[in-house]
Amino acid sequence: MWFLISGILFGTIAGMGMGGGIILIPVLTVFLGVDQQGAQGLNLLCFLPMAGFALFSHIKNKRVDFSWAIALGLGGLAGSLLGAYLAGLMKNEVLGKIFGGLLILLGGWRAFGQISKMIKKKKNKAKQTARQP
Repeated sequence: MWFLISGILFGTIAGMGMGGGIILIPVLTVFLGVDQQGAQGLNLLCFLPMAGFALFSHIKNKRVDFSWAIALGLGGLAGSLLGAYLAGLMKNEVLGKIFGGLLILLGGWRAFGQISKMIKKKKNKAKQTARQP
């Protein structure tokens, strides 16, 4: 049952283009007891059909810029081959720490970006208020 609920949550997030693996992998490893390499393999297997359906919807709604697709696709292919090879060489614990560190970095980056936006917004509002007679 928990795998089904996790899949629904993961699919919804992936369908919105937000990287469902960020949710699915921790759920599989922390709550469902799947090892890191197994979780990453399941994530990739689940990603294929979900990405196809989500991509179809985004193309239909004209949200895909095909001018970038070839370069991103080739780079992604090369990176995925290298990443899969490197993951196969690592112990589950090391791979899990790398994944966790990446999540922390991404979370910090997003938080910093949001804080920066709020500061800029307050500064602009203060400037507009100061200009008013």
